[in-house]
Parts: sequence; C-alpha cells; structure tokens
Amino acid sequence: FLQKEFKIAKTMEEKAKISRQDPERMNSLRFKFLEGVKKYFGVPYAKRYHSPDSPHYDSPLFLDCCGLIRRVLLDLKEDFGFVVGGGNQAYMFDTLPNDIENEEDMKPGDLVFITATYYVNNGKKWKKQRHDMVHVEVWLGDGEKTIGARWQKGVVQVFDSYKFVSKSYHSMKYHFKSIDTWLMGICKSYCSEHSWRKSQYNPGRKSIF
Repeated sequence: FLQKEFKIAKTMEEKAKISRQDPERMNSLRFKFLEGVKKYFGVPYAKRYHSPDSPHYDSPLFLDCCGLIRRVLLDLKEDFGFVVGGGNQAYMFDTLPNDIENEEDMKPGDLVFITATYYVNNGKKWKKQRHDMVHVEVWLGDGEKTIGARWQKGVVQVFDSYKFVSKSYHSMKYHFKSIDTWLMGICKSYCSEHSWRKSQYNPGRKSIF
C-alpha cells in the first residue's frame, strides 16, 4: 500500500514539475512577481537611518534590497511553490544558476546583482559579504531601469539605471540573473561553496500539488 501511495505521489510530482515549466504559466508568474514588487513603492529602507522627526521613522514596514525581493516571494509563496530562505542577496544569487550575458536578453522581473569592495570609513569596516555581493535590484523591462531599495535614507522606487555611484563601496561589477528557476518552483543553492539552508515547500490551496 505504501509503495503504491509513493508511486502516486511521485507521478503527481512529475506532472506538477511539467506544469511549472509551462512557458505561459512562467510568464504570467513573472509579471505577477513584478507587480508584487511595485506594490511596495515608497516603503523606506531601514528605521535606523531615520531620526524621530523623519516622516519614515514610524513606518509600519521597512525593506532593504533583498528584503524587498524576499517579501514579494513570501507574498506569492503559493504561486512559486516554495518558501524562500532568510539569506541576503548572496543567498539569492546562489539560488539563481542562469547567467544572462547581455542587457538585451533581460526580461522584466530578472535580477541585477552587484559585487563590490566596501570603503573603510573613519575606521568603520563593513561586514564582508559572501561573493562580495553587496546589492540587488529588479529589472523593470524599460531600458536600464530597475526597481529597488538602494539608498539608506531612501524608499523602494524606480531608478533610471542599474548603474550608480555608491558612498559605501567601489569597484562595482554587475551580474544579470534570470529568475526562471524560481518561476519553475526551484529555490536551492547551486554554489559549491555555500549550501545555505534549504528553502521549504509550502503547498497551499492555489498550489498545483
């Protein structure tokens, strides 16, 4: 009996996997993800950068660069079919194996990651990030425009270009990543150096399982 149940579950899993890879479904989820990002326009970066007299000091929500993406993935966990882990931009980078060489091949919702070296300001040293990964933004699909939480005292917004000058780090390099594996319901580390904590699958009523 248990063996029969296992075979049935395995068959359902294979059918679900094929369904997840359907191009129309993936494209629909891609734009749902992008619209989800847009819902957080105006949300400030972090409370610690605002004084009590700041209009953002008592904001009910704060989102940094990776926090924004994580929040949307959690909002849509039933659609994506997994619960994203709590890691930062380096973790997200490691879970997306498909590099994109040219801007022209980027699709709305794909991610732009930045590696860089932190400045040492007045003796203060920033925590070194894995892969020297310091930032991530979402590709809008309109020229070089991105959506992200870029500035410490800023908010989630559209930027005219993913390229910018930072006061915190230098020697910036840009890495384009496709989110196709996420759209297929796959979120695991592809990095030989960092296994991270495995993301959990959390099926809900909208799940295809």
